[in-house]
Amino acid sequence: MFYAKSARPARQIASCLESHLSRVRESTVGGSTELTIGSSSSPSYFVTLTPASGGAVIKVTHPADASDDPPEPELRYAVARCTT
Repeated sequence: MFYAKSARPARQIASCLESHLSRVRESTVGGSTELTIGSSSSPSYFVTLTPASGGAVIKVTHPADASDDPPEPELRYAVARCTT
């Protein structure tokens, strides 16, 4: 699991991640945007984008029994690229 904060709004980050990663599904829960990444039957990563003053807080979790699809370095690169 890792956290990051970005000056970009959650909507922009979500759009960017969807364009750089495959198999991304988006939902909204309360005021947060949740992205599920990986196969629909067994997601690899969960990304929560919570609006914060002047941007968003990004929380990425990876269940212990989940596959690495996409590989973690690819996911970290996409998150870094989309949050700066």
